[in-house]
Amino acid sequence: MASKNDRKFVSWRRLLKSFKYASIGIGHTWRNEQNFRVHLIVAFLVLILSQILRVPLLEQAVLAIVIGGVLALELINTALEHTVDLIIETYDERAKIIKDAAAGAVFIFSLTAVIVGIVILVPKMIAFF
Repeated sequence: MASKNDRKFVSWRRLLKSFKYASIGIGHTWRNEQNFRVHLIVAFLVLILSQILRVPLLEQAVLAIVIGGVLALELINTALEHTVDLIIETYDERAKIIKDAAAGAVFIFSLTAVIVGIVILVPKMIAFF
C-alpha cells in the first residue's frame, strides 16, 4: 500500500483543505504571538512605503522575499515552541535551548531584513525628501 506522501495529486478538495489548515495556523499565530503581529504590521508598512517611494520592482521583490522569510520563520518558531511544550511537561534546560535557538533564528533573519530594508529604502527616502 502506498504511503500518503506517495499518492499523486488527487483532488482540488484536498488542495483546498491544505490551504485551510495553513490559514488556521497563520490565524492562530496572529492571535497568540505578539512578534508575528509586529512583523506583519511592519511588513505592511514597508510595502506601502516602497510603493510611495516608487521602489523598482526587483528591489520590491527582494523586500518581499525577506519579509516572507521573517514571517515563515515566526510560524516555524511557533510550531517548534508548541511541539516542545507538548513533549516536555516540566522545565528542561534542553527544551529551553531549543526554543531559544529557534527564537534566535527569527531574530537573526529579522536583523537581516532590517538591513535589507535600510539599504533599499533609506536612499530613496533621502531622494524623496
